[in-house]
Amino acid sequence: MGLHIEGPWINVSKKGAHQADIIHAPTYQEVAEIIHYAEGNIGMITIAPEVVEKEIIDLIQKNNIVISAGHTAADYTLATSFLDNGITVATHLYNAMGGLQHRAPGMVGALFNHPTAMCSLVADGYHVDFAAIKIAKKIMGDRLFCITDAVATTTTGLYQHHLVGDKYESKGILSGSALTQLKSLNNLVDHVGVELGEAIRMCSVYPAKVMQQKEIVGSIEIGGKADLLCLSADRHIIKMILA
Repeated sequence: MGLHIEGPWINVSKKGAHQADIIHAPTYQEVAEIIHYAEGNIGMITIAPEVVEKEIIDLIQKNNIVISAGHTAADYTLATSFLDNGITVATHLYNAMGGLQHRAPGMVGALFNHPTAMCSLVADGYHVDFAAIKIAKKIMGDRLFCITDAVATTTTGLYQHHLVGDKYESKGILSGSALTQLKSLNNLVDHVGVELGEAIRMCSVYPAKVMQQKEIVGSIEIGGKADLLCLSADRHIIKMILA
């Protein structure tokens, strides 16, 4: 499905654990060079739309790369305008975006009220409280899907990750999860009260829809092609069947 590039074309005020000294607004040439270098291997780029010029957004989308709005300080009105004009998805609901407040609905409010925009969510109980996931699910329905936001221990470079319990931190700031999608599934069922079938869709069908790639396999039907994860009744892996 391709690489997901998250940063450095984001808003420094919503950087999370990203390194402030390398965050910047991109030039057209910089983006064009990266897309050329990637040779079609980028599937998604998370940007803060307010720091990226419209012609650059158009360039990214013309190369069949999905743009996700994230690490953004856009207010409700600006966020809604982006969602109404070609940016169809946002990165990790609640995290690194303007929260829902009664006089400032922010990006969260824009996503809640939008009829079609989708958004990823990290269902580990650290990035988002399970009660907040339940609220979002009631409002967004099949527009909400799960990602792991998983990282691995990294001890070199600018952006180091260290396992703290069952989450990752960078310089004391939450920087990623230790999730698998199966853990996401189980958390949705056990802690959020999502029905099993719907939890499966949130971890498979809905994120596949976001990527807008006809080549993605996953049709469970006669003549279809799908990788299957076979689970026991208590949702443990029995085996994997790869197409």
